[in-house]
Amino acid sequence: MKMPNEFSEQLLAPCGMNCALCYVYLRKKKPCLGCRGVDEAKPDHCRMCKNKDCLATHGHAFCHECASFPCILIKNMDKSYQKRYQVSLIAMTRRHQTLGPEAYLKEEKIKWSCADCGGIVTIHGKTCSECGLQAPR
Repeated sequence: MKMPNEFSEQLLAPCGMNCALCYVYLRKKKPCLGCRGVDEAKPDHCRMCKNKDCLATHGHAFCHECASFPCILIKNMDKSYQKRYQVSLIAMTRRHQTLGPEAYLKEEKIKWSCADCGGIVTIHGKTCSECGLQAPR
């Protein structure tokens, strides 16, 4: 998928994940519409997300809006993302909080654009969704 002119704020998950960078969102057949989209195309782990359920209970849109941030739920998820993908969801959501959604998404667009073809580099595989090039990170 080519990098869009801008990312939609609708694709920002409560935990700080930019769903537009997810391999499931970028797949050609039956793409996911992101954390805030309908459940049918979501992977099981996204449908059963405890972070999203927690935020719904507390009436927040993002983890960083909660007085308990960073709580044990987001810390555990962050630990997994750091180990598996070398990214911190806590750092991402703090950056979103600091910059605001518009500036944060502009920064994300630059950070995750393929230098060769302008496609989207997936956060999970560090490969371009358009040309397949492995991106250095």
